Amino acid sequence: MIHYSCDRCHRMIDAEQEIRYSVQIETHAALDPISNEAADDRDHLVELQNILEQLDETDRAEISANVYQRQRFDLCPECHRQFTKNPLSIDNVSKLEFSDN
Repeated sequence: MIHYSCDRCHRMIDAEQEIRYSVQIETHAALDPISNEAADDRDHLVELQNILEQLDETDRAEISANVYQRQRFDLCPECHRQFTKNPLSIDNVSKLEFSDN
C-alpha cells in the first residue's frame, strides 16, 4: 500500500478514509517581445547561433530552473481548504501604520 503525507502539514493521509488533493504548480518566465526599431535590422540567425553557443557554456539545469519549473504537492483536506482560500499565502490582515505621536 502506498502511503501519502501532506506536503504542507506533514500529516499522514489515509487514502481509503479521506480525499487526497494533488496540487500542481507550473511557473515559467514571461518573456515579452522587445519593441525596438533597431531590432528590424538584426540578423536573427546570427543571434540564435550566439544564444546556442552560450547555452553550451552554461549549466543547462540552472537555465532550465530559471525559465521553467513544475512542482507537485499532496495536500490533506484541511490544507487544501486553506490553500484554495489563499494560494499565494498573502496576509489578508491589512497592516495598519500608526503615527509616532
